[in-house]
Amino acid sequence: MKFTTIATMSALACGLSLSGAAANAADWTDSHISYSRGNNYHEPGNPNDITKDILSLTYLGGNSLGSNFFNVDMLKSDENNPANNGTHGAQEVYVVFRNSLSFGKLSDKNFTFGPVKDVGLESGFDFSSKNDAFGGAEFKLMAGPQLALDVPGYMVVSLLALKDTGNNSITGVHINSPVTWRLATSWAFDFSLGIPAQFRGWATYTGPRGKDGFGNDTHPETWIWSALMWDVGSVMGAKPKAYYAGVGYEYVHNKFNSSPDLVGSKMSVVSLRLEAHF
Repeated sequence: MKFTTIATMSALACGLSLSGAAANAADWTDSHISYSRGNNYHEPGNPNDITKDILSLTYLGGNSLGSNFFNVDMLKSDENNPANNGTHGAQEVYVVFRNSLSFGKLSDKNFTFGPVKDVGLESGFDFSSKNDAFGGAEFKLMAGPQLALDVPGYMVVSLLALKDTGNNSITGVHINSPVTWRLATSWAFDFSLGIPAQFRGWATYTGPRGKDGFGNDTHPETWIWSALMWDVGSVMGAKPKAYYAGVGYEYVHNKFNSSPDLVGSKMSVVSLRLEAHF
């Protein structure tokens, strides 16, 4: 699949979503601000354990065509991941947008089979910028089929074609990777664990992306993010599902498709997390 094909599919999906939002107000929305902190983050080529503070703004909403997800992470590293030519920690912004078009909603037909309750098209983009020596600014476009599973909560599985470009300031190389594939899933389950709680997260497995900015072969990447959050607001007199506190866990193997032999290519991080929904 060519880059222009993915771009066209993403633009079409986003356009349909925006037109649906213009015609109808969102059926439901969930926006929140969150803060998390962890001590064992790693970056490829860096042997140090890195502490990161992460402030995130998140929007999730559904309409007559499907759903939209938008997230901005603002990450601040400690001095073990320094800014380029600086004495303080690097700063990074990572933006994610996903649109899911429901074929069942679009056609008013039943796409249920086996454990699947709906079929759709997922598309979107990632955008990042970081001011460390590597300067790894990435832009990813992706699109592909999505299956919504019939579970007591929320869970989807997608197979995406992915095209990305990036930057390597160390070698001065602009990276223009070939199209690869990604298997992705996300989930959210409500339950009681002393008090109301939620387990949510996402996972991706991304195929090799040609050569990196140093001319080395890339490798498949595994990235898992999850959070176990307690609805602390509900036992403090606030409305349910407004204030959460809990722990996050993140695991990455071959980060940024780097070699498993490269120091810093693997990380396993437990973080503390707070959220306020509005």
